[in-house]
Amino acid sequence: MSDSRSERPDPPEKPRTILESIAELVGGPSKVLLPDSDSKHGTSPIVAPQTATDLVPRGRANYQLMGEIARGGMGSVLKGHDTDLGRDVAIKVLREDIAGNATAIQRFVEEAQIGGQLQHPGIVPVYELGLMADDRPYFTMKLVKGRTLAELLHERKDLADERGRYLAIFEAVCQTVAYAHSKKVLHRDLKPANIMVGAFGEVQVVDWGLAKVLSRGGVADEERARESHMSVVETVRSGPGSFGSQSMAGSVMGTPAYMAPEQAQGEIDKLDERADVFSLGAILCEILTGDPPYLDGEERTLVQAARAHLDPCHDRLEGCGADAELVQLCRDCLTPARDARPRNADEVARRVQAHLVSVEERAHRAEVEASEQRRARTVTTAVAGLVVLAAVFGTGAFYFVQKERAARVEFVRASVDQLHDEAIELAQGERFAEAIDVARQAVALAAGGDAAPELVARTERFLAQTRSHLDAAEREAEFAARDRELIERLEALRLELAEAALSTDDELRELDRRFVETFATYGVDLEADDLRPALERIRQREIAEEVALALDDWTAIRQSLYEADSDLAVRLIHLAIDLDRAPLRRRMRVAILEEDVETMLGLARPEAVERLTPGSVWALGSHVWNHHSEHRSSVLRMYDRALELYPDDFILRVMGGNLLTDAGRRTEGLESYAAAVSLRPRNGFARMRLAFALQHAGDIPRSTKAFEAALELSPSDADLHAGLALGHFYMGRYESALASFEAARAAGSEEAPDEMLLNRFYLGRASADEVVARASVAPMSGQMALCWGLANHPDPERRRLEFTYELSAARIRALGDRMDQFAFAIHAAVCARTGRYAEALETCDRLPVNDDLDALGTMSCIPFVRAVSLHALGREQEAARVLHVAAARAEERIARDPAAWGDSSLVRWRAFAEEALAD
Repeated sequence: MSDSRSERPDPPEKPRTILESIAELVGGPSKVLLPDSDSKHGTSPIVAPQTATDLVPRGRANYQLMGEIARGGMGSVLKGHDTDLGRDVAIKVLREDIAGNATAIQRFVEEAQIGGQLQHPGIVPVYELGLMADDRPYFTMKLVKGRTLAELLHERKDLADERGRYLAIFEAVCQTVAYAHSKKVLHRDLKPANIMVGAFGEVQVVDWGLAKVLSRGGVADEERARESHMSVVETVRSGPGSFGSQSMAGSVMGTPAYMAPEQAQGEIDKLDERADVFSLGAILCEILTGDPPYLDGEERTLVQAARAHLDPCHDRLEGCGADAELVQLCRDCLTPARDARPRNADEVARRVQAHLVSVEERAHRAEVEASEQRRARTVTTAVAGLVVLAAVFGTGAFYFVQKERAARVEFVRASVDQLHDEAIELAQGERFAEAIDVARQAVALAAGGDAAPELVARTERFLAQTRSHLDAAEREAEFAARDRELIERLEALRLELAEAALSTDDELRELDRRFVETFATYGVDLEADDLRPALERIRQREIAEEVALALDDWTAIRQSLYEADSDLAVRLIHLAIDLDRAPLRRRMRVAILEEDVETMLGLARPEAVERLTPGSVWALGSHVWNHHSEHRSSVLRMYDRALELYPDDFILRVMGGNLLTDAGRRTEGLESYAAAVSLRPRNGFARMRLAFALQHAGDIPRSTKAFEAALELSPSDADLHAGLALGHFYMGRYESALASFEAARAAGSEEAPDEMLLNRFYLGRASADEVVARASVAPMSGQMALCWGLANHPDPERRRLEFTYELSAARIRALGDRMDQFAFAIHAAVCARTGRYAEALETCDRLPVNDDLDALGTMSCIPFVRAVSLHALGREQEAARVLHVAAARAEERIARDPAAWGDSSLVRWRAFAEEALAD
C-alpha cells in the first residue's frame, strides 16, 4: 500500500505581487512610500476589523484588507492597502447574503461600471473590478479622506458663517453632477451626507449606488432595483446632522428629506435630471437655512415629499438673510412642477457661479471706492491753501475766462444732446446705420469742444452701444433667415414624408440622410455624442417647437427603417421632448415612445384635439395610422375635428387629403387637396396630390390642367409626366400621351418604355407582335399595362384576346388570396371580351367595392363588364340596373366637356355595354 501523502497534489502556488515578480527580473525594485497626509479630518475609521479575515481577492496578492469601514444595502466597504503602489484603497464587496442573487450581482457590477466611466475630479475613481476567492464581486476605489458636508453644516454656529465657502463647495457639487448629467447618469440620492470635503479643498460626490443611466431608463431598470433587496443604504460617513440619512430603495429610491415629488411618488418613468436638480435645491436650502426642505420623521417626511409640502421651507428661505438671487435659485430648483425647474445641474452651476462672481465684483468695487475716497480726502487737504491764494490774485481775469468757456461748453453740450436725441430716435426705429453716423458726429463734436469728460464718455458709450445693436441686428437678421430656411426645408421633408408609406427602404434612407444634412447645414449636429451645443442653439431661437415637430417626422422615418424602439428613433423622441416642454405634447411623445395606445387614443379624441397644435395632430395621427391600423377610424375622427379647428393649416390640409383618400373618402380628400392648393398656389407637392386626386376621381380635363400647373413648378418630376401621359392615353390622345411618356422616361421613369410602346401600337407605329413579345418578358407592372392595351385596342382586329387571357389568368393564379385591383380589372375585361362571362362576373365580384370602381382608366370598365356579363348570363333586370347607374355616372362626367371625351376609354366601354344589352 503506497503512502497516501505522496499522492496528494501540490498545493497551489501562492500568488505573487507585481513587485515580487519584477524583483526576480531586476533584483528587487525599491518601494517608494510618501508620508501619510492625514489631517484634522483623520482617516476612514475601521468599524469591523474581523470582516476582512476571510476575504481574499482572487489572483491578487497585493491587497491587504484591514477591515470594514462602511456597510450599505448591497455591499460592505473595506479599507485596504495596495502593497505594489503603496496606497490605501476602498474595496466594496457584494454582501454575502445576496451573493447568489443574479439581479443583485448585475446591479453591483453596473454600479462599478458607472463609477468607472464617470471620470471627473468630483467623483471617486473606480480602479478595478474583480472577484473574491468565494466568487463574490468586488471593486476598488480611491479611499476618501475627509468629512461630509453634513458634518460641517451641523457644526456651524451661525447660518452666515463661511457662507461663501459652502457656496463654493455647492458649486463644485453642481459641476460634478452636471458632468454626470452630460453622461446621462442620475445620482438620485444627493444630500450633504453624500458630499465629502477633503483637507485640501477637494469636493467629491459619493455613493452612486442608486445611480440611473437614462439611456437604459424606464421601468425595466427599476424592476432590477426592486429585486435587489436594497431596503436601506447607510454608511458611517452619514455623520451627525443629516436629516433622513437613510436611503430608501425600491419603487421609491433616495432620501425623502431631499427628494423630488415625482421621486417620492414612485413615478419612476418621470425621473430625469430635474430630480437631481430638486435635490441640489434641497442641499442649497440646508446651506442657506440650516435645514433641508422637510423636517419630520422619515415616514412623514416621505409623505410631505410626495405632496411637495414646501410652505415651511419657503418661509425659512425668506428669513434666512441670503441674497435674493440665491433664494430665487433655491426656490426654482425646489419647484414641484418638474418642467419649471432648471433643466439640469449645469444650469444650476452657471447660476451659482454667476452669483459668486457678482459677489467678488461687488467686494472689489467697494474696495476701489474706499481707496478713491481716501485719496480724494488727501488731495483736497493739500490743494485747499493753493486755491485760496489763487482766488485772491486772479478773481477778475478768471471770471471773464470762465464765462467765455462756460458759453462754449453749453453750446457743445446742447449740440451733442441734440445729435444724441436724433441718434436715439433712429436707433429706436432700428435704423442703426444712420444712428451710428449721427452718434459719430456727436462724439467728434464732444471730443473737439470743451465738453465735460462725462459728456464725451456718454456719447462714446452710446456709439459703442449702437454699433453693438447694429451687429446684433445683423446677426439676428442672419439667424432669422437661417431659421426660415431650416423650417422651410423641414416642411418640405414633411411633405415628402407623406409619401413615405409607399416608399422603398432606399427612399426612406435618402430622406433620413437629408434630415441629417438639413440640420448640418443649419449648423447643428444632431448625430453628435454631445448634443448640448446644438440643443442650446435651437432652444435660444423661436423655432424649438417647429424643430421638435420635425424630429417627430424624422422619428417616423427611423421607426419605419428600424425597430420602433431602436436607439436611433428613441434618441430623436428624447430630443423632441427636450426642445418642446409643453406638457401635452410631452405626453404625446412619451406615449409614442412607449407605444401607449390608450394615451394616444385619449389625445386623439375630437374633444381633446383643440388642445393639440396642427403639427401634433399630424405627428400623433400618422403614428397611429401607420403602426396601429385597427384604430384608423379614431385618426379620421381626429382629422375631421382638426380640419374644422385649423382650416387654414397647409400641412393639415395636405396630410388630411392623404388620409381621407387612403380611407376611401376620395371626394373629401380631393376637397382637402384643393384647399391646400388655394393656401399655397406655388407649392408643387400640393398641386401634384390634387392632380392625382382629380385623375382618380375621373375628372380628366381638370386633372390634365392640374398636372400641367404642377409641371410648371416641378418640370423634371417623372411621376407628374407619367400621370399626365395616362390622362392623355385614357382620353384617346395618343400623340400627347407618347410625348409625356417620353418626358417621363427622360426624367427617370422605369415604366415609361412599355407605356411608350403601347402608345406607338395605338398610333400604328408598332405591331401587335412587338407588344406580345415585350409583354412576355416585361416586369409585372409593364406586363399588365401591355396586356390591357392588347385587349382594349379600338380596332378589334388588332387585339390579341387569347394571349391576354392566358397572361392575365396566370397573374390571377399567382396572386392567390392577395388583391391587385389593376390585374383583376384587366382579367375581368379580357374575360368579357372573350365571352367568358361567368368568370368575368366572378372576377368583378372579387374586387372591393369602393370609389375606384367609378374612376376613369382601367377600373372604369368594371361596371360595364358587370352589366354585359349579367346580360349574357340571363340576368337581364340586374344588367339593366347596373348599366343605368354606370351610364348616368359616365354621362355626368362627359357632359362637362363632351368634345374632350369623344375618344376616351370610358365612352368606348359604355358603347360596348349598350350594344351588348341592345341585342
